[in-house]
Amino acid sequence: MLVGTLTMMGLVISLKKFTLPSKSDFPLIAIIGLLQIGIYMLLASIGLSYLPAGRSSLIAYTTPLWIMPIAILFFDEEAGWVQWLGFFLGVGGLMLLMSPWEMNWHDGNVIFGTAMLLLASLCWAISMLCARYMKWTKSPLELIPWQLLVGTIPILIFALIKEPLPIVSWDLPLVLSLAYTGILVTGLSYWSGVVVNKALPTILVSLGFLAVPVFSLIISSYFMNEIITLSTALAMGLILSGLVCLVLAPSEQ
Repeated sequence: MLVGTLTMMGLVISLKKFTLPSKSDFPLIAIIGLLQIGIYMLLASIGLSYLPAGRSSLIAYTTPLWIMPIAILFFDEEAGWVQWLGFFLGVGGLMLLMSPWEMNWHDGNVIFGTAMLLLASLCWAISMLCARYMKWTKSPLELIPWQLLVGTIPILIFALIKEPLPIVSWDLPLVLSLAYTGILVTGLSYWSGVVVNKALPTILVSLGFLAVPVFSLIISSYFMNEIITLSTALAMGLILSGLVCLVLAPSEQ
């Protein structure tokens, strides 16, 4: 988080876009900084410690389950039958990947971990809707360093409570990991995500993010020799079909 914050702060300064936030910027800084970045990452990390990594990442992407009804009921986003078809195809594919029927719901750790991940996805959904419908007085690039800085605070506090004196072995793999996760995954990724949230309908964006686990499965099968089963391939096909429906839907209405 600190690497990402410093990266985007340096980018904004180098582009001569640096500006101190005004009072009107505080709501967007707080909401996106806390909900989409800080609290989301914190809850997802907690959930990850109670569930397998693969299943955790999928549950964290259940944002479309929240977005679709909220966007239609409270923000008057329109959804025709093609959008609904895309929604159910995408969510159906996600459910098939998650396979909740295979989880041990009698285990308290499973229930707690799932609850944390679902709360994380709800936080992300709310922040996406705010990014789309709240008034922006500055560009996402100008605000993202401050949003990342605000998002760092709860994570830093929690980390200091859990591990006040961590032992860090500084080596090349750690430095490269920090560079990758800080610069690309955190800094540039969150900025581009906010830009997309602001510009496109949240229903399309939320389901579009389901391409992430699909892409991850393809990459893992190629580099880590993980087998893509028939059910996994079917789930990937459902998600991609849902995305196609949402992309093509506007031209049909």
